[in-house]
Amino acid sequence: MEKKELRALIRERNRNLTEEYRAQADAGIATRFLLYPVFQQVDSIFCYVSMADEPDTRTIIETAWQMGKMVTVPRCISMEDSRMEAVQIKSWDDLQEGTMGILEPKQGLPVIDGYKIALAVIPCVTADRWGGRLGHGAGFYDRWLKGQSMYKYCLCYEELLSDRVPMDQYDIKMDRIFTEDKIYNPKAQSDDSIQEAMKEAGSISIFSAIKRLFGRKG
Repeated sequence: MEKKELRALIRERNRNLTEEYRAQADAGIATRFLLYPVFQQVDSIFCYVSMADEPDTRTIIETAWQMGKMVTVPRCISMEDSRMEAVQIKSWDDLQEGTMGILEPKQGLPVIDGYKIALAVIPCVTADRWGGRLGHGAGFYDRWLKGQSMYKYCLCYEELLSDRVPMDQYDIKMDRIFTEDKIYNPKAQSDDSIQEAMKEAGSISIFSAIKRLFGRKG
């Protein structure tokens, strides 16, 4: 399926999601993300400011502030060549309505170079389990992410996942896809929570690693 067709299909599916589903899914995605070891460890994030039809990021941003992390969000520089920048914000008062009605940072706030950001939280129209991501088609995020070494995590409702997203040479693959049901690791093609715990556990036994994952003492 071509990108244009897939966008239309997923957007229609998105419009049919209930408010109850969105609320439950938002909570599930936020919980998985906030408990994820990489988020816990990094000192800086870049995160999209969610719109009504996207997985909500307010809890993620507020938690990052509370944990003392540097928070940056996107601001459109040019619609003509789809360029944006990362701007540090310290409260919701730092935002105003900007391009296409999206909340963006006010002028005069610090612009942060990508190499200073450890983790990026990216939106999508749809994504797949192998790190493929389909945006709205303007290419803002793919252009900004090009050449960046930060972790690239995408949030997507499980109901909007695709079997396979068509990718071209300019599309940037995601390192993880977070849904309310799973954390998809493109390399493992599955929920990688247990694998992350095993990696951190090092040489301890499998049984001890599983107990650690669920917060029990070994």
